[in-house]
Amino acid sequence: MSSELNNKPNLNNKPNKEELEVKEPQKKDLTSQFKEFFSYVLFAGIATIVDIGLLVLLTEFAFNFNYDYLIAAILSYFCGMITNYSLNKYLTFKNTTKRIAPQFGVFIIVALIGLGLNEFILWIFTEFTFLTYLYSKVLSVGIVMLYSYVAHKKFTFKLFE
Repeated sequence: MSSELNNKPNLNNKPNKEELEVKEPQKKDLTSQFKEFFSYVLFAGIATIVDIGLLVLLTEFAFNFNYDYLIAAILSYFCGMITNYSLNKYLTFKNTTKRIAPQFGVFIIVALIGLGLNEFILWIFTEFTFLTYLYSKVLSVGIVMLYSYVAHKKFTFKLFE
């Protein structure tokens, strides 16, 4: 019998084969990581279309007061956030946890930080450069998307595997 089966320590001063094996957590290969990131970008792109589409609709047609683009950006961001969560939970990270409420809570925290970054970047580029709010939004999306991918991968979908 091996020492593993009878739970007796190995007294030979020579490690046996089982003791020499180092079990590392399985890491995704580079191709899998690329596919995951590409999938995240694709679904974030769909969520961004929802976000920017609503931003334009609300800014151009619904609101009629100062700084209306900032209020419209908050509302459109939340709609994009829900789209992003749904698509990436099930299709990118293939996360099957039934603990949706706490997971969505973490998603919201990560997304609210992203919203703060989005608003700040949008405001800086729109108010202090020659860019319109739409060009500022495109720059903001690129920056916030990188932050969001890392944060959701490490927290939202990792904590609730």
